[in-house]
Amino acid sequence: MNLGRLKGLTVLFLTLMVLGAEPAFAVRIKDLAGIRGMRDNQLIGFSIVIGLNGTGDSAESLMSKKPLRNALERMGISMNLNEIKGRSLAAVMVTSTLPPFAKQGQKLDVTVSALGDAASLRGGILIMTPLRAPDREVFAVAQGPVVDIPMGVELPDARNMIGAQEFKFDAKRNIVPTVGRVVGGALVEREINLELNTRTRLFLNLKEPDFTTAFRLAKVINRNLGDGSARASDAGTVEISVPSSYLGQTVELMSRVENMDIEPDAIAKVVLDERTGTIVMGTHVRILPIAISYGNLNIRIGEKEPVIDPKTKKPAGDGTPEPEEEGNVILFKGGVDIKEVVDGLNKIGISNGDLIEVLKTIKSAGALQAELIIK
Repeated sequence: MNLGRLKGLTVLFLTLMVLGAEPAFAVRIKDLAGIRGMRDNQLIGFSIVIGLNGTGDSAESLMSKKPLRNALERMGISMNLNEIKGRSLAAVMVTSTLPPFAKQGQKLDVTVSALGDAASLRGGILIMTPLRAPDREVFAVAQGPVVDIPMGVELPDARNMIGAQEFKFDAKRNIVPTVGRVVGGALVEREINLELNTRTRLFLNLKEPDFTTAFRLAKVINRNLGDGSARASDAGTVEISVPSSYLGQTVELMSRVENMDIEPDAIAKVVLDERTGTIVMGTHVRILPIAISYGNLNIRIGEKEPVIDPKTKKPAGDGTPEPEEEGNVILFKGGVDIKEVVDGLNKIGISNGDLIEVLKTIKSAGALQAELIIK
């Protein structure tokens, strides 16, 4: 084999490697979209927590006593409300989330939150509670000990309190003693059947709707499954026609689809956290030419060409526009990318607080070509 042919084969091999390489910033489809209808469902119920050591609802609160009397009457025990004394009970709301494809007997965590003037739910037991969906159908039943409330977050003399207003919140622990969890305390009683294997069409909903991403997603699916297999219905939906070879095998089809890689697109965003001084910038963020006067600081952002090094024929420096002072004006040459402007302002020692105010002013003037989110 001669040297020229060997070089040709080497070039061909490297070309095939480049063409077969994964795209930069590739993300799996499963991280961007999900099947329509495959979502969580919120459940809620009302109940009482028993066994509290003097930290339950006060005698003035009837929210826990009436449900307890009703529960006892269903068990054949008749009792007057006046006979229920002490603060061992607390009325609570019980909430949980039913995940997609949850099966009967599967256990769910539930959150228990006090409704009355109870001081703490620590050490209590949640009695049997039906958890309902908005259509009032029971999908799970919860019961069990309340946890995640450590000792020391309620007052030692909580049993002598009259109202919840006297409770002192422990900011250091950042724990609310009237909210706890029952780990694995709910059992699923009813399933939500999506019947995927009987479908001839599937709809993928993007978690962040975007026309470009939806188009790329459909294009990737067509490249792998064949032309006409998918089309973007709108910015948030991609319709998939199940190929004949996958009819009745939707799980296998989705396993293949959700592991395909695409390059998602996103709108330009800048997030400012005024409390911590944090600035997060996305891609494609640009600033139009603008002049700003802020305090003793004068800034001009222009579009002049960068200085070219005559030896290397490349822009001088590290690519970041160096701020230059012309009189009392700081001029940025050669770039209108927000990252370059921020880097340049940092080099002259501007504080984060001043930088945030400058960016807010640029957005107000209409020169910041991005969505500005302030927290």
